[in-house]
Amino acid sequence: MTKSGKVLLGILSFLPIILLVIYFVLFFGMFYNMVLQGQRLEQHELPPAFIGNLVLIFAFLIVLGLTSLGLKIFYIIHSVNNKYIDSNERIVWILVFIFAGTIGFPIYWYMRIWKDQVVTL
Repeated sequence: MTKSGKVLLGILSFLPIILLVIYFVLFFGMFYNMVLQGQRLEQHELPPAFIGNLVLIFAFLIVLGLTSLGLKIFYIIHSVNNKYIDSNERIVWILVFIFAGTIGFPIYWYMRIWKDQVVTL
């Protein structure tokens, strides 16, 4: 893999974490604005920007989900096909991708793709 490909994959590996942070900021910001605007509106009225914020939040969730799923598939295939990883470590990496995917992507990228470690036995 070329260096520019590794850098692009590294950016994609950190993208779910960045999108998750943006999602939480938008989510809590939306409710904060609802509380502020709710003091000025009638009891059963929705704030005008609520629907726009809700669409933006769902768009971030869709992008986050598709990115995470694509990276999970890529990294599982990469770890299975990586000839420098023994079978026990391969199983551990697959379990990390399944159960802690968003955190495991940058770690695997750094340890197994960026550093290009070659383990000889």
